[in-house]
Amino acid sequence: MCKKAGSDEYGFDFVTGKKNPGDTHGHGSHVAGIIGATSRSGGGASGVAPNVCISAARYYSDTATGAQNLANTVKAINYCIDRGAQIINYSGGGAEFSAAEMKAIQRAESKGIIFVAAAGNEYQNTDDSGNAYYPAAYGLSNIIAVAATNNRNVLLPSSNWGKKHVHVAAPGENIYSTLPKGRYGYLTGTSQATAYVSGLAALILTENPKLKPAEVREIIMNSADKLENLTGKVASGGRINAYSALRMTLAKRDGAGSTQLAKLDEEDSKVETAVAASGKPKPLQRGVAFH
Repeated sequence: MCKKAGSDEYGFDFVTGKKNPGDTHGHGSHVAGIIGATSRSGGGASGVAPNVCISAARYYSDTATGAQNLANTVKAINYCIDRGAQIINYSGGGAEFSAAEMKAIQRAESKGIIFVAAAGNEYQNTDDSGNAYYPAAYGLSNIIAVAATNNRNVLLPSSNWGKKHVHVAAPGENIYSTLPKGRYGYLTGTSQATAYVSGLAALILTENPKLKPAEVREIIMNSADKLENLTGKVASGGRINAYSALRMTLAKRDGAGSTQLAKLDEEDSKVETAVAASGKPKPLQRGVAFH
């Protein structure tokens, strides 16, 4: 977890107005664990990027109105920006376009912050009229919109898709991760897939922090494993491949040719170091940003 300089603040709960948000139902804890959990002897789970610094921004309440949740969403995004986040994971969304929300994400875009957003779980093509799912569909250069695949590398039936609005897919079925009160469990959906992409984006920035959001998105898309069933469903036509993405990142960083794959076996140890670094997740809910 990231503690704000000069305070004991690890995040903020925009539902209660208090610091250090807790998790009331497990969604955020599960997402955070996929991004950056650290394995331990005797069990547990390891996240994609266990060395990340995570800050929580809880904005959602089951008892609040849609307008209240949306207002808190905008506050949470701006909070993450002001804390200096490099990546904002948004495992949520809805059908309502919000100029205020889009403006907040544009502000993140202007500061070079990657915004990873879920494609949604409505079983539909978000390219069709009336089916857009936001914030994934805002079309900004810093947004990476993520669909989910099952354990057979097929688009999850519940996952939204759309070649225009969804960039890539990631695993999202029966994902094992952290839950509140020291528990672990399985959850399914594009929220989980989104967390995988956020973790991968963190690993990419570890190897080349100078990359712009659009460049990170390009690497993730171009390095994805092309799957026939994803052709025409997501822009990249593929599911993420972390190893290929990191090799492509190293190739771009070291001048081995734009974003084309190169044989950089001597760099593999650096990738392993990034994956093996330490960190500690904390229960969150819905929104997650990490530095």
